[in-house]
Amino acid sequence: MAEFIEPVDKQKIINMLLSAYADEWIAAYYYTLTAYAIKGPLSEEVAEHFLEEAKEELEKHARLIADRLQDFDIDPPRDFTKLWEISGCKYPPIPNDPYDIDGWIAAAVKAEECAIRAYKELYQYTHGRDPVTEELAEEILRDEVKHRTDLINLLTKEGAKRL
Repeated sequence: MAEFIEPVDKQKIINMLLSAYADEWIAAYYYTLTAYAIKGPLSEEVAEHFLEEAKEELEKHARLIADRLQDFDIDPPRDFTKLWEISGCKYPPIPNDPYDIDGWIAAAVKAEECAIRAYKELYQYTHGRDPVTEELAEEILRDEVKHRTDLINLLTKEGAKRL
């Protein structure tokens, strides 16, 4: 069972973790979709990057969050549609044009920015209260900041103007 240093709203932490868990699954889905949908110059390299990020979202982030939820005796949602409902970071609109690689990347940057805000909020709420969740939020936050930077570096000069 989870232990706390200071009084804390346990249900709020659980809800934040459930939302973050959903966000990771949704990001992984859209990153995988992006990898398979984009076409054109450099699409193979960009697709490879998106598949690597999708893997990290699920195999690292979602797993860490699921493990922490288990500390609270909470299972992740069993109904996949519930993930969309509880997600705090609905994925931004994606282009219809598979050749608009910058558009796909810009959507991912916006998704990472939402994740960064969510993990900052989780970190700030748990700081000094729940050290285990605080460390989890800090670790994933570092990864999300790196993801955003990596994605921005994939954009062309014109694409960067879309942010």
